[in-house]
Amino acid sequence: MPLGYGTLEIVRNGWGGLSNHPEIREQNLSKFREALLTEVMPKIESEYHVANDRNSRAIAGLSMGGAESLLSGLNNLDKFAWVGAFSAGGLPEPFEKNFPGLDSKANQQLKLLWIACGTEDRLITANRNLREWLKGKGIDHIDIETPGMHTWMVWRRNLTEFAGLLFR
Repeated sequence: MPLGYGTLEIVRNGWGGLSNHPEIREQNLSKFREALLTEVMPKIESEYHVANDRNSRAIAGLSMGGAESLLSGLNNLDKFAWVGAFSAGGLPEPFEKNFPGLDSKANQQLKLLWIACGTEDRLITANRNLREWLKGKGIDHIDIETPGMHTWMVWRRNLTEFAGLLFR
């Protein structure tokens, strides 16, 4: 589980770097995905006995990590068949630009696309917008809304349900 920062600029600018500086957000998301795919995954696969096919790989994250998981997973369906996001934060719009070519053909590759958020979370609107966009594209996904805010209690319940669906 890597630290979710692709660039320290996101830390230096505080959480405002996600929404107030779209160029820093984009750099952060891009660098995170690059590090995950070219450093973290190869290192794990060289050090541990793990299956390295897409059907044996899941990616999930919470808050900023939820957006990173969606962007990394849905833009690399050759590497991930299971994708989950919990209160995804920093989702860049327009979605068309950030998920180029994503359409209903993704349903043939995805085993599970899970998008969860607490109903009192400040990110509920962004998550609902993404789910509506996916619905409009004909992409199957599970929508989960549970009572609660941007807290570990909400994510823990979601993670318990999500984990029980993986690799079936």
